[in-house]
Amino acid sequence: MAKEKTKVELAEERGQLYKKGVDLVNKAKQEKRELSKEEKDQITEIQLRMTEINLELAQREAMKFADEHTTGEKFSLRKALLELADGGHYSENTRKMNERGAASLQKSGLIPKSGTSLLIPVESRAEITAGNAGANVIETDFMNIVEPLRDRLVLASAGATMLTGLVSDIDIPAYSGSTSNWDNENAAASDGAGTFSKKTMKPKRLTSILKVSRQMLVQDSLGVEAMLRADLINSIASKLEATILGGAETSAEKPNGLFTGYVTESTALTWKGVVDLETKVDLANALMGNTKYIVHTSLVGLAKTTLKNDGVSGYIMAENGQMNGYDTLRTNAVYKKTETEWGALFGNWADLLIGQWGALDLTVDPYTEADKAFVRIIVNSYWDSCLRRDNSIAKALFKDGSAA
Repeated sequence: MAKEKTKVELAEERGQLYKKGVDLVNKAKQEKRELSKEEKDQITEIQLRMTEINLELAQREAMKFADEHTTGEKFSLRKALLELADGGHYSENTRKMNERGAASLQKSGLIPKSGTSLLIPVESRAEITAGNAGANVIETDFMNIVEPLRDRLVLASAGATMLTGLVSDIDIPAYSGSTSNWDNENAAASDGAGTFSKKTMKPKRLTSILKVSRQMLVQDSLGVEAMLRADLINSIASKLEATILGGAETSAEKPNGLFTGYVTESTALTWKGVVDLETKVDLANALMGNTKYIVHTSLVGLAKTTLKNDGVSGYIMAENGQMNGYDTLRTNAVYKKTETEWGALFGNWADLLIGQWGALDLTVDPYTEADKAFVRIIVNSYWDSCLRRDNSIAKALFKDGSAA
């Protein structure tokens, strides 16, 4: 296959063709004759080839301009993972993504877990370039993690507050409320300030492992790209949610679950038990904002088939999916003590804070399962959560009261 000519070589060829055409015309003029048929055919061929060269040079100039003034190709997670698996020779878009991720991680006071990590910022903001026509156009859709993560989290649907891009530890004030007093007209005003305390959120490393076939990574497909992004989001969301809605023992390495330290015995699922959760939140003056129930999925069928009270029509969960007039969300992530005892929560979910630091830190391991043609992707991300007011969310363990 012939080697593609450079722009210089094409320009030289065009000059030679032009000279050849001029020489043919001048020769005929000197001999005071018309161009012969053979000479006319040669000039036609010269003109066609010169047109081809002009088009080729114009196309290359246009491509050069596009390369210099745009970065319109969107970031590809699939391509970046393949590049990392093949030795880390990054394309331009992957390199730019990695630089943004590194800056985000550094700003948060964190360091990559590996010197060969792929760093992806969790939240990308549009970069707007003002100025004259021809100014650089910067691609704004690198890879937004936050929005699809919110869509995946039941907690976000309930109204939990997500704080992204945090820097270092963050103190969250917990306020007990103010006090007011009646005083004599001339007496000094009593201190009406409530009591402040604080809770500290710190970045805690959440690690998940994905397995992807090398055959999938080489597929240049939008479907594969979408699936990889979804798997990445789901690996983070499922563990984060299971931890926050769970009851694992207190650990400095992970957030406490809402059921951590919960020792109350389970009771049969009843209408009174469901309403009592609302009452507890109301007595704490927290019945405001995004009040909803979140229950273990196993309780949904039970609530749909358990009557409110004997002799009273209606089931605990109405046909519209609500309980006690409130929207009710379900997820298997909610704590379950045993296979027949499941958790339920109710409260103002805006008081639940979910914090995120830095960037996603991806390390690709192409060796451990190379014999199976699988690539392992170790995903590190940094999170914490806390409840601004402990009484904003009430919880209980329910079981099937009809079971023997």
